[in-house]
Amino acid sequence: MDPQARKNEGRIVNPKHNEGPDTSVGDEGDDANELRFDEEERLIREQSQRPETD
Repeated sequence: MDPQARKNEGRIVNPKHNEGPDTSVGDEGDDANELRFDEEERLIREQSQRPETD
């Protein structure tokens, strides 16, 4: 067995770690998550601007 392979055994290794963030187009699940998070952020902003009624 290659000594380098043995060193990384059991670890997640990203061989392209210097390439920057992944900017590839996502799938339908990614699009749905983005929509959901946008809606959550909008709701949080709306709720934070409402006066407290307690």
